[in-house]
Amino acid sequence: MQKISLYDLKRKVRISQEPDEIITGLGYNLSSLTRNERSELLCDLLENQEIFFEAAELLIEEGGADIHYRKEGIIPIIFCAIGANKPQAVLYAMKKGASLIVDNPDYLFAIAYIFKHHRLAAITDMLLILIEHNIHFNFVLASQDTPLLLATRHNNNREVVQYLLSEEVDKYVYDEDGFMAIHYVPFAKAPNLYKDMITTIADIQVKPKFATSMEPVFECVIKVSEHHTFEEFIHEALNAFLENRHRMYDDIFEKYYYRLHLIAEHISHIRAGEGDIRQV
Repeated sequence: MQKISLYDLKRKVRISQEPDEIITGLGYNLSSLTRNERSELLCDLLENQEIFFEAAELLIEEGGADIHYRKEGIIPIIFCAIGANKPQAVLYAMKKGASLIVDNPDYLFAIAYIFKHHRLAAITDMLLILIEHNIHFNFVLASQDTPLLLATRHNNNREVVQYLLSEEVDKYVYDEDGFMAIHYVPFAKAPNLYKDMITTIADIQVKPKFATSMEPVFECVIKVSEHHTFEEFIHEALNAFLENRHRMYDDIFEKYYYRLHLIAEHISHIRAGEGDIRQV
């Protein structure tokens, strides 16, 4: 076997489905690598593979790779494995001495990331590990995003948002555009989130942080002021969709216009329920 470059070795570590191939490649090239390069490879291995622990042992025991290595000088290996949703790799890293303590806000990106794309069933094992180590999900990133905001905007799976709400995360956090997760519900990738997120009078009265705008679909801009309630935001959105109807594909218009009507009706039911309570 010929020696290969660090770049090619990293590529092999990331994409190979054969543990023996990785072990052979590492073993043949180990002596030509620095300790820092071996640590980089260990990070790539635990971030991209789930159970290739013989290769990890080779890097650590024979190569002296550092389990405390930080990717790009910031994110520890164990948090790289969290962001990649590799629970067995996280457990392995802890056995090797890695710490699952959030002592730097940058690490929270890895935790928030798992709520962005994965189904709840796919991240259950990871969530259990995090909870066992007293890590919660009610935090705000430097970007002003939260796990709930990311899940609402990007995740196709309603149960992820339901889980976060069951953990009593704060749903009234503003993002950098001045909106809360509630404002993104009509345009979320997961359907029917309004049933989970919008449940009280307080929810339909939330307002943007400042005068701002949203473009949920191409060339359809919803402009609001800091005085607009969410109920008014829905009516502004309905008007914006009608005004830009001629610019949209039929399926896009029908999907979101129908959703907005459902939410408007839902708001009416909340108001009616509140009226019943006041009469009692």
